Amino acid sequence: MTARAESLAQAFAAANDELIGLLERAGPEKWRERTPDDGELRPVGVIAHHVAEAHLRIARRVEAFARGEPVAARHPELFDDRNAREAQEHPDPDQRATIERLEHTGATIFSMIAGLSDAELDRTSSEDPGAPALTTAEVIELRQIGHVRSHLATIRAALRAAGSPD
Repeated sequence: MTARAESLAQAFAAANDELIGLLERAGPEKWRERTPDDGELRPVGVIAHHVAEAHLRIARRVEAFARGEPVAARHPELFDDRNAREAQEHPDPDQRATIERLEHTGATIFSMIAGLSDAELDRTSSEDPGAPALTTAEVIELRQIGHVRSHLATIRAALRAAGSPD
């Protein structure tokens, strides 16, 4: 494990653990609290489930970057449709199961990131046609860690607005 890989893995784990802690403290009423997320009004639980589901999808992109394999275009224009479909398919996800999935996939991703070499972290590719090249480390920061942090902020704001101290 390189120092850079360990640092990135720790940053991911810290964000994921912070999200898990916040969700564990949320009671069932807070779990269903609706909050604006990505332009839609979704329950906290739906957002948490989305993060848990996206963990491995994003990790596959990180691995493709690290291995120098072709990286499929992200198609950000399709994110809203996919998120809406996920919300329809899982309108009231089980809180304990979602937290357990975050824990399990979080541990898997921590190990994957921690196991990357400096050469793999420095490998570059482009996420979308015409987009600038990014290093694997940048993809980890922007996508793997950034995804958790952005939704964590949304959930935290919703719970504070609903009267929770978090």
